[in-house]
Amino acid sequence: MTAADAPPLLSALVVVSSILAPAFGAFITATVLPSAIAEIGGLAIFAWASTAYAVGSILGSAGSPVVALRVGTRRGVSLAVAVFIAGAVICALAPSMLVVVVGRGVQGLGAGVLIASAHSLVRELFPATLWQRMLTTISCAWAIPALGGPIIGGVLAGVGFWRGAFWAMGPIALLTGALAWGILPRADRRHVRAVRVPFGRLGLICVSVLCIGSIANTGSSIARAALFVGAVTSAAVMLRLDGRASTRLFPTGMLSLRTRIGKAFYMVFLLGASTTPGGVYVPLLVQLLHDVTPAGSGYLYAVQSLSWTTGTLLSARVSPARARTVIMLGPMLTATGFAGLFFTIGSGPVVAIAASLVLVGVGIGTCWAHVGTVILAAARADEGALTASMIPSTQLFAVALGAALSGVIANAAGLAADASRPAAALAGAWLFGSFVAAPLVAFVIASRLHPTR
Repeated sequence: MTAADAPPLLSALVVVSSILAPAFGAFITATVLPSAIAEIGGLAIFAWASTAYAVGSILGSAGSPVVALRVGTRRGVSLAVAVFIAGAVICALAPSMLVVVVGRGVQGLGAGVLIASAHSLVRELFPATLWQRMLTTISCAWAIPALGGPIIGGVLAGVGFWRGAFWAMGPIALLTGALAWGILPRADRRHVRAVRVPFGRLGLICVSVLCIGSIANTGSSIARAALFVGAVTSAAVMLRLDGRASTRLFPTGMLSLRTRIGKAFYMVFLLGASTTPGGVYVPLLVQLLHDVTPAGSGYLYAVQSLSWTTGTLLSARVSPARARTVIMLGPMLTATGFAGLFFTIGSGPVVAIAASLVLVGVGIGTCWAHVGTVILAAARADEGALTASMIPSTQLFAVALGAALSGVIANAAGLAADASRPAAALAGAWLFGSFVAAPLVAFVIASRLHPTR
């Protein structure tokens, strides 16, 4: 028996549960990291906690297909849960922010497998007519952690026990593993085959992201230039190797702006990067600038995700004939939200900041499932699983790069050296003013994307 033999409703439950542990981890961590900084320091590498998590997620997401083929979906999800919990334990016991960064990297490895498994199961277990509905379900699954994560993290941070927030991730992840183990059948070993994952090329991607992230913490101009050259060179070598490989990392046409699948993937990248400045820095900035409590700052971060879910639901019933309209509308709403954050992050009021985050989230949610459906429909028949798993991989790479760039911008604006209100206000303005370019470019691409032939 294979995963495809599971009943549809139970299969949908596995898809949703595979999202819950990474999602809860994201909201809990965003809520408690400022409290961790206050105790163990490490403000200069604050963004690295998100960068390391995203880099680990890239490796896990791309490795998910081979894990499933070698050990089966059920065992693969269970293994990912174990790795995720191990990372949470490292963070809970961390004596310094550097160790937290390591733990978040391990967590990301497990989370990447879980998230990619959820997307692969959508294409594997459900007919094409249900792909958009299941992608909408995945987006909506983030609403539960968005509501519960800040409560858990905020309460524990408020009583001075931020480490307990990482311990709390364990039971949530175990629930995911138990559901997958109980619902998915055992894999048929006759269907297992050897598949090579291009870890060398994945490593080059990670090197590129890490070089960019290191620029923010490097004082020498020569060293910064060398890191920039290293980032560009790693990306170029990776693309060249992938073009010649028999087992490709990228689906056919993914990097071409002349193809539907390429345009859609570029939109996934740009919109994924648009989530990072709010996710990484909003909780910290509102605590520094507006004396918002840890729980309150966590909910401000959750506003963006809840709005994403709202936008997804509002656009769920849009017909394929009108999909292009919402695909273009989404980036414009997100760009408007960034403009609002540029003007309000320093001066407030907090309500205006929240309203701007709503626009960012609603914009992404409005078009996300429709863009994902374009990708699944445009995939070649022999690249279906690879294409599906590359949706979260592309998003995670965008998050990694976005988090690294966020750190570069914020630290260049002086936040790493001075956590005063003026420095935080300047960093916020530079951060959101710079990132408005991402959704604007996505809008230009969307104007040339035709979802259906």
